[in-house]
Amino acid sequence: MAIIEPFALAIAIVLSYLFEYISSYGFSIVFLTIFINIVIFPLTLRQTRSTKRMQDAQPELQKLQKQHKDNKEELNKAVAELYKEKGINPLGCIFPLIVQMPVWFALFRVLRDPLVFIPKPSALSSYLEGTTTLFYGMDLQIPPSEAGSLLEKVPYLFLILLVVLSALYQQKQITKKGNKPDNPQAKQMQTIGKVMPIFFGFISWTLPTGLVIYFLTGNIFRIGQQAL
Repeated sequence: MAIIEPFALAIAIVLSYLFEYISSYGFSIVFLTIFINIVIFPLTLRQTRSTKRMQDAQPELQKLQKQHKDNKEELNKAVAELYKEKGINPLGCIFPLIVQMPVWFALFRVLRDPLVFIPKPSALSSYLEGTTTLFYGMDLQIPPSEAGSLLEKVPYLFLILLVVLSALYQQKQITKKGNKPDNPQAKQMQTIGKVMPIFFGFISWTLPTGLVIYFLTGNIFRIGQQAL
């Protein structure tokens, strides 16, 4: 995909630059993730605020549903006006994820075929040509599914578990206890929030482990962002 190539080249340059100072492929990916999350911070902040506004508006939405329970058209109008008044974008939780997709695909390309994109000559290109990319016992260029024996898969499985748990906690941060919305759009947002962590855990099994490091670091970054 032509649109991915500029992102991949930019990511490779930043990754190579970080490796010059850190001398660790794994931690270079960690700091690359932090850098990317700082760049997209305005988008993820909007995502967090939109989700929280949706949660805060649930009592008013439930009142409107009772008030217009026999008139769906009036209910839709009232809900649209409420969203406008509260500054709620029903797609505000999804749009930042869509924007990040080119970055994910580009990072996937870089981590799958790093020597295609990493500038030469560079310390990182020499490192990748001369040895395996081990990080806490994990080869970052292969997916967990391609690790050797079951014992060798243990650190990969633990990493995937951390991705799922951190994503679930991230969702729990902005979900009020006991809040069971009747609004279909709010229900859809909550369903997506529960499914996405499982989805990322599932796809992590077949993606380069370096990308799984990206997922985990990004989750931890956003947990801190939401707490702040």
